[in-house]
Amino acid sequence: MSRKRQQQTKSIQNTTLDIVIPVHNCFNIFKMGLDSIPDAIGDVSYKVIIVDNGSNKEEADKFYLDYPEYKVVRNKTNNGFPRTCNMGANRGYSPLILFLNSDVILEPNSLKKLVSNMDEPTVGVAGMKLIFPMDSPLPNSDVTRPCGKIQHVGITTNIKGEFPHIFLGWSPDNPRVNKVRDVVAVTGAALLTRRKLYLKAGRFFEGYGQGTWEDIDFCFAIRNLGYNIVVDTNAVGYHYTNATGTTYNIPYPLQINKMTFFQRWNKYIYWDEWRHW
Repeated sequence: MSRKRQQQTKSIQNTTLDIVIPVHNCFNIFKMGLDSIPDAIGDVSYKVIIVDNGSNKEEADKFYLDYPEYKVVRNKTNNGFPRTCNMGANRGYSPLILFLNSDVILEPNSLKKLVSNMDEPTVGVAGMKLIFPMDSPLPNSDVTRPCGKIQHVGITTNIKGEFPHIFLGWSPDNPRVNKVRDVVAVTGAALLTRRKLYLKAGRFFEGYGQGTWEDIDFCFAIRNLGYNIVVDTNAVGYHYTNATGTTYNIPYPLQINKMTFFQRWNKYIYWDEWRHW
């Protein structure tokens, strides 16, 4: 165990940040993500809570031996993203919670920069700039996952009532991409919030099953409480988008969840895309 990682385990109850990571296999990518955390966090005290959703037992047993300082919750089956995130958050105490996908690799100081956004009391959720990695092993990476291009700098609403990612596929260095901006929602792949607001908003809505739309739903709940949703493009990570779902052919109820979201939030949807162009 590195000295930096050892230091973070000394005061679990007094940490600033709980990092909640759901995982289902794909340990090769997950290892890169876990190993990027110490350099990404800077001097922010933290606790990592891993919720394993029925990964291969033999692989998981061996993998977690290398991370004894992290809290690991083992489920026998895959409980879906929203429920798993809630399970992890329930096992923490820190005032801030970061929900982080197991397929996100963080740049040095990225989490320190992300956490600094919470110095502004009106911010309820903060997200980061995510880039499609250059070495993605996933299929069609040149089309659906353009290597080295923007995956996420926020989610907006267009005039059709759709929820596209802003500047998807753009260059990460484009000046229009690189600014801190207020957005409709951020992806659950790297979503930072305040614990008190997470609880007040009712946690992630578990009616979305395996997942999708729960992150936008949560952001709407936070905005409904009077707080802003921001993306800090100074905080950067690399996202192997849907690595688990693609590798293990996990179906997500996209259309059903979309209908569920619109039933819950239809009267609060507004046209936002024009502000970013």
